[in-house]
Amino acid sequence: MHASTAEALPQPAIRLQSDALRLLLLTLFVLSGFSALIYQSIWTHYLGLMLGHAAYAQTLVLIMFMGGMALGSWWVSRHTLQIRRLVGCYAAVEAAIGLLGLIFHPLFNAVANWNLEQALPAIGSPGLAATWQWASAAALIAPQTVLLGATFPLIAAGVLRAFPGAGTSAQLGGLYFTNGIGAALGALAATFLLLPAVGMQGALQVAGVMNLLLAAATAWTSGALREGSQPLPGAADANEPSIAPSAELPRLRRALLWATFGSSAASFGYEIGWVRLLNQALGTTLHGFELMLASFIAGLALGGLWVQRRGPRIGDPVRYAGYVQVAMGVAALLSVPVLAGSYAWAGWLVGSLTPSDGGYTLYSLATAFTAMVVMLPAAFFAGMTLPLFTAALLREGGSERAVGQVYAANTLGAIAGVVLAVHLLVPQIGVVLSLLVAATVDVLIGLVLLRRFGPPEWTFGSGLAALGSLGVLTLVLVAGLPNPLHQAAGVFRSGLNPARLGELVYFKDGSTATISVRAQGDGLNIATNGKPDAGMNPLHKAPSPDEITMLMLGSLPLAAHPAPRKIALIGWGSGLSTHTVLGSRRPERVDTIEIEPAMIEGARSFHPRNVRAYKDPRSHIRIEDARKFLAVQGEAYDVIVSEPSNPWVSGVSSLFTQEFYRLVRRQLSTDGVLVQWIHTYEMSDALLAQMLAALIQQFPNSEVYQANAGDLVVLAHKGRRHGLNAHPWEEPELASELQRVGLGSRNDLEARRLGGPALLRTFVRQFNAPIHSDFWPTVALQAPAERFKRQTALTMGRAALAGAPLLRVLDCREPLAEAEPVLQVSGADSVGIAYRQARLARRALLSRERDAQLPELNPSLATDIDALLAQRSGLVRFDARQAQAQLNTLALATFGQLDRPGLQELWNEAFWGRGTEWQPDQATQTLLRLFGTVSRSDWAAAHAAAQSLVSGPNSGLQASARDLVLTLGLLSLAAQGDLSGASAWHDRHRQHYIHPEWRGLADFTLTWARHEPRCQPAK
Repeated sequence: MHASTAEALPQPAIRLQSDALRLLLLTLFVLSGFSALIYQSIWTHYLGLMLGHAAYAQTLVLIMFMGGMALGSWWVSRHTLQIRRLVGCYAAVEAAIGLLGLIFHPLFNAVANWNLEQALPAIGSPGLAATWQWASAAALIAPQTVLLGATFPLIAAGVLRAFPGAGTSAQLGGLYFTNGIGAALGALAATFLLLPAVGMQGALQVAGVMNLLLAAATAWTSGALREGSQPLPGAADANEPSIAPSAELPRLRRALLWATFGSSAASFGYEIGWVRLLNQALGTTLHGFELMLASFIAGLALGGLWVQRRGPRIGDPVRYAGYVQVAMGVAALLSVPVLAGSYAWAGWLVGSLTPSDGGYTLYSLATAFTAMVVMLPAAFFAGMTLPLFTAALLREGGSERAVGQVYAANTLGAIAGVVLAVHLLVPQIGVVLSLLVAATVDVLIGLVLLRRFGPPEWTFGSGLAALGSLGVLTLVLVAGLPNPLHQAAGVFRSGLNPARLGELVYFKDGSTATISVRAQGDGLNIATNGKPDAGMNPLHKAPSPDEITMLMLGSLPLAAHPAPRKIALIGWGSGLSTHTVLGSRRPERVDTIEIEPAMIEGARSFHPRNVRAYKDPRSHIRIEDARKFLAVQGEAYDVIVSEPSNPWVSGVSSLFTQEFYRLVRRQLSTDGVLVQWIHTYEMSDALLAQMLAALIQQFPNSEVYQANAGDLVVLAHKGRRHGLNAHPWEEPELASELQRVGLGSRNDLEARRLGGPALLRTFVRQFNAPIHSDFWPTVALQAPAERFKRQTALTMGRAALAGAPLLRVLDCREPLAEAEPVLQVSGADSVGIAYRQARLARRALLSRERDAQLPELNPSLATDIDALLAQRSGLVRFDARQAQAQLNTLALATFGQLDRPGLQELWNEAFWGRGTEWQPDQATQTLLRLFGTVSRSDWAAAHAAAQSLVSGPNSGLQASARDLVLTLGLLSLAAQGDLSGASAWHDRHRQHYIHPEWRGLADFTLTWARHEPRCQPAK
């Protein structure tokens, strides 16, 4: 605006235009905070890929974010008075931030790849390599963080200079509020909107474009304000006459900068403690962390809003800030009993909400509400301190530099708080006591301010503040601390049931997680932040499902690799997998990589079951992140066993991406194998398919085994596949341990093999699964909801174990012959159970003397066999509905597990035709003919029988057998290579399935038939 125009405008119009420009700047600063938290959130993901564990990445991003901001604000504080166009300079800084945001992704890829391929192998030393990783990661975000630090003092000083009539406290409070609200919204948008929609690179591009648009709008505003033509102000609150710096200013500046430093350190100590404790109640998820971060920032913003509204009426901002500091410490103290009660609250939520999308939405809202109840009061007071401290300095005659100085001290304090909390206080005294120490620091800061800058004697207010704080601290220590058993219970998964809490054997707050060991019944389980990682039962009891998985993870590579000399295991858990590997004399070196030292310490509770992991000289424990450890290794491994935590745990999903598997492949020897654990519980087929898509992209020659009802084990070959050998059973002690969990011989591993590369490819194709990538973390985003909804990925196991012999037809997968024993020693062993029950059912039916010889037969299956025998012998009258249901049950129990001779003997039509009293109706006869032709692989006849049974509503086929008949009809066409006929059958009958899981199996069958060559059985 030109001066002549301004002079021509009446005073109200000038004031109106000034208010509009000030509102525009505040609105733009909302967007600045929004984009800044997008950067912080997304940088955490990027740097986690370079540094490893999310906790380390969050620490570095926070340190660099705050450190860079401190440096930027410090620089501005030294040059503010020399900058004539502060808002214009702010616009230039925003433009630079945007440009750097747009190029961050390719720059990160270039640095990360160069480190991996050139720098780290050349460095060699793990310590120096780790230092280089940290330094290069810090250098990537340093330029933007320094620029981000310059934004607040520039815009704050610019607003104070441009609008001197609005009041210092109100101006600063408004800026803190608008920037904070934008930051809270940015944290939520990054995780809940941008990452799912556009991935990590897209999110940075959105932030970068936003910065450029923001820069353009701010540059226009700078011109409208006629920056550069205004005189530079000296200081002070605009509501007061300009004053010279007072004699008290140097002492006040020192005191307030130290108070800002200490208060910020305490605040970030709170945040670390709150997040750790809330993780134990609500789950360690990406969504949960961002909700907590947004709650904390929102509290800071509301504190700024309070100062904006009341600032001009605060007569003594230093004394006011002293009371605010005490109130902040007291609020933090009171957050501890609130946290102690959150475990029961979270447990009630889990038990009350429906496991559905709507239920998860409510759970997320409840998570946000819980985080706000815990964090918002103390964060609200924390948000008041910076504008109060800054206003106090300006009122005493401080210059614009005070804004940058206070902001720099605040960010330096944040760095100190994070470092002290994560690396000193929490590991030494625990999370809860660390939080109480931080709260006490805030109270002491407040009391010092009240005594040093208040009346020389204790006043009623200051005395009440001191005594009240001491009383609250005492009350919390006596009656308000969380129950460690509740912290270890994993209430976010199973609720809080006092009868199932058990007894706490070990509990320690580590630097990255809280590790606990509980005795429940006769068994022990070890957990991370309440999430169980491994469990064992005593030797005189049946093994737990985890024991089967861990011994299989340790024994499978010993049987699959001819010379497994050097082995790495990712994840310690109970130490049983490492113990199993060391049961063989063949490995020469076994490195186990674990991020949390407390896990190693806690797993000692399982002694002597894992003793080799600790005592064998070949065992080497590496306290490190797995990705970083593998990246710096120069020597290749023959075997890498990956057994991390569940993918929904924040930071863990990066161990299931194509980039991770590329790194693993690079670190394997020519004939090396990867053994990958992955669960099927609390996860959908579609999400499982994404992770398997990433694995088979790097390891196309892979096969999958089923350890128990909820665990899969993928054996991925870098080179050619070797047949399983008997090496694990050559060691008597190891052989005995394997026998106990049902792995008594090579047969037991072969029986648990679901299929090979074609099975995995078909599964991925069926769900049209994208390849899980570091830069599009769909698993971290989707898995928490699927865990809450208790989904289960069953398709792959059903394809191998369901009654329809899908993989026998599609993959030439023949079950083991009855002469080859298959152990079943645990109720969790689904494969062993299936084999055992099929063989028992065949013997029971053919011998007709089940009760005397076969007491282990499943009672439900036994009842159906008894009923069939009774009908066949004429003891009861034939009933078509019951007979077809019983025949269907028998088929489901036998088709996938009996060898060909056993099947043909069981489903011999002559056998079913004997007996003068057995007079089945036409549909039941056709059903028996269908089962007989399937057992003989007479697929043309099988299709004719299936077609007859589904040809019309009067065919006599009962609902109980419909799903199996429809699937066998489709399978018979696929077996004959009639792809068009199979597609037509599928289109015609897909909606006729009664149970949706059978529709999924039909989709699987047709997907296989369309993409994989037809199986040619051996003659």
